[in-house]
Amino acid sequence: MTIARMGDDPLPKRQQIIRWGFLLLALAVPLLAGYVVYLQLHTPALEALLEGRSGRVLKVPQDSYADWAGLREGDIILSVDGVPFAQWQRPSIGNFPAEILRDGRRLTLELPLAPLARVNGAALFVGVIVALIFWGGGALLIWRRFRHEGVGVFFLLSQTFAIGALFMLAFPSTVRPWRLAMVSIISLHLAAPMLLHHAMLFPLPIGSPRQRRRVLIPVYLLALAVLSGVFLLGQTGMRLGVIYPTIEVSAALGVMIYVYVRSGQPDARRRLRLILASNMAAGVPSILFYLLPGILGLPFRLPGWIMGPFLAIAPLGYLYAIARHNLFGIDRLLNHTLVYVILSLGVFLLYLGPFALIYSLLPQDRLLQIMVAAGLTMVVGFSFDWVRSRVQRMVDRIFYGGWYDYASVIETISDALARTLDRERLTQVLTQQTPALMHLRSARFTILPADDAEIPVDDDAAAMQFRLRFQDQVRAVWTLGRRSDGDDLTPTDRRILKTLARQAEIALSNALLIETLQQQLQDIRSSRALLAKTQQQLLRSREDERARLARELHDGPIQELVGLNLQLGMLIEQEGRKSPGLKNALGDMRSEVKTLLQDMRRVCAELRPHLLDALGLTAALQALVEDWSTQHSVATRLQIAADELDALPDEVAVNLYRIVQEALSNIARHARASQVIIRLTQGDAGLTLEIQDDGRGFTPPDSLHHLADSGHFGLVGIGERAKLIGGAWGVISAPGAGTTVWVTLPDGT
Repeated sequence: MTIARMGDDPLPKRQQIIRWGFLLLALAVPLLAGYVVYLQLHTPALEALLEGRSGRVLKVPQDSYADWAGLREGDIILSVDGVPFAQWQRPSIGNFPAEILRDGRRLTLELPLAPLARVNGAALFVGVIVALIFWGGGALLIWRRFRHEGVGVFFLLSQTFAIGALFMLAFPSTVRPWRLAMVSIISLHLAAPMLLHHAMLFPLPIGSPRQRRRVLIPVYLLALAVLSGVFLLGQTGMRLGVIYPTIEVSAALGVMIYVYVRSGQPDARRRLRLILASNMAAGVPSILFYLLPGILGLPFRLPGWIMGPFLAIAPLGYLYAIARHNLFGIDRLLNHTLVYVILSLGVFLLYLGPFALIYSLLPQDRLLQIMVAAGLTMVVGFSFDWVRSRVQRMVDRIFYGGWYDYASVIETISDALARTLDRERLTQVLTQQTPALMHLRSARFTILPADDAEIPVDDDAAAMQFRLRFQDQVRAVWTLGRRSDGDDLTPTDRRILKTLARQAEIALSNALLIETLQQQLQDIRSSRALLAKTQQQLLRSREDERARLARELHDGPIQELVGLNLQLGMLIEQEGRKSPGLKNALGDMRSEVKTLLQDMRRVCAELRPHLLDALGLTAALQALVEDWSTQHSVATRLQIAADELDALPDEVAVNLYRIVQEALSNIARHARASQVIIRLTQGDAGLTLEIQDDGRGFTPPDSLHHLADSGHFGLVGIGERAKLIGGAWGVISAPGAGTTVWVTLPDGT
């Protein structure tokens, strides 16, 4: 028995302990059956019916060992092996001298003692088979459905009854060991309330768990009390011990009838009918011909070996109902098990017959035996798949009355359609999986374009055709052929296919909706990519425009202002001696020109820092930091630990400079910081720029895409420049904890 199946959830420790307990209990019946067979093979018995300890022979079976020894009905055995018969213990199997009294004469015979298994063969066989049938049904269910409460009770019931039936049916009452008799009585008395318990749980539960406990606890307690009386009250206790289980079994059958009558669903009644019939077939004869005669003290009741087959109807009926109606979802297990049992038996017989013939005719011809074995192996190998498919079809007819398991097909295809999100998978399910499961010859599935008004006409060779709609328009056609055996589709097949077609229409709608959404998403992504490209181009164009303006300012107005400044200086030298008033006026004009020149140079530097082009990024950043620190009276440190900064591409250097410039501008406007640290480092991840301040900080939004919604346009500009040069960026900040802006550029940028 497998403890856990693939895909099962891990069991809690308590449930694992319970499951191991069930496993050990499941081993008890086969072990006890083997013990009973062993015991009877080694227990001596006289193959004749005797009257108690008197030694009178009541019956001698014809052609038995006792008949061959000369024993006759009416004989009285006086002694065996010199020991009076009443004291003789039957020590071993063999022949023993016996003195008998026949018609007033004393005779000496050889009394044969055979194994009890031979004398009691029919009862032993019936007892073992019935016990194994009960054991197998319960063990199979507990293996597959461990957590089901009804299965747990059925397992305990089947194992308990199997033990009781084994010891009751496999031994004649005259030779049954008293220990085994006690175990049999206890087991059967406990099985009766368990049967009532099971009837209240399966197939439909009766009442709430609390109500069931109120009924079952007194039933179990009373069963234990009656069981105690069986051992303590003598004949009265024995009669009580028969009456109470009879009442419990009758009550269980009554509960089953009540559930069947109250069940309004035809499908539920169909499942219950088989279970009820099997329990009635097992219970009614047991009550009428075995239990009631014991209660009434009647001399006649059916022998145990005749009652055994009636009792075995109950578990067999359960197994057939489980297989036919898939009550616990294990019908496929039973189905496949039966298929491979038949195949194994067939292969065994195929080998056994020719080998037996060859061995009997030519026992020494090893070469011929090897050739026969090789030939049979080739026959089995080439025909196995063909035979298996036909045996499977035969077993399917036994289980389901048709070619396939209808419930399994609906469940499998419905699950596949529910998980279908694209047209390729939908086509595979409808054209391959469905025909394979339903044994159809062919299937086609055609998805039509949205603007295609032409719909394929019905195919004369097709058995059914479905038109699947999406948004009030036929968008697909599903065509199915006949059954593989050439028969037309049955009404059940058509109902199943109609159900699957409705689910396929839903799956088609899902697939087409997903395709529409994917196309819209692709359009959005394309629009975003185009927008990002446009933004990058805009930044480049703006930077180019700034550089052009800086050049024009430097080559035009700034040079003219420089020339004007020189001319004013020459005029002051020439005319200052003649007119002091004119000298002062020219000096004032020259001061204004110098101020204008400084402003123009500052504007030009902001548009395009000349140090960046002349001396590189490091010098430009140092000049920017010193100028900004002096202008805003904030202690600022520039830490550069990166090599070959000046070898960076022009676009990267300009944007890094602008990022620092924008960050310092944000700090000046919002941070109220007293210290700023700018780090530019080279690491394994690439070039990293950090601008850190100790200002008042802020709470960043959950996503950097929402910075514009919060009014942080300067940070948005930093992000755009970082993306423009292929970098990643981020912001770390909190109220009162300052702000850190970082940008990372991968190697090779």
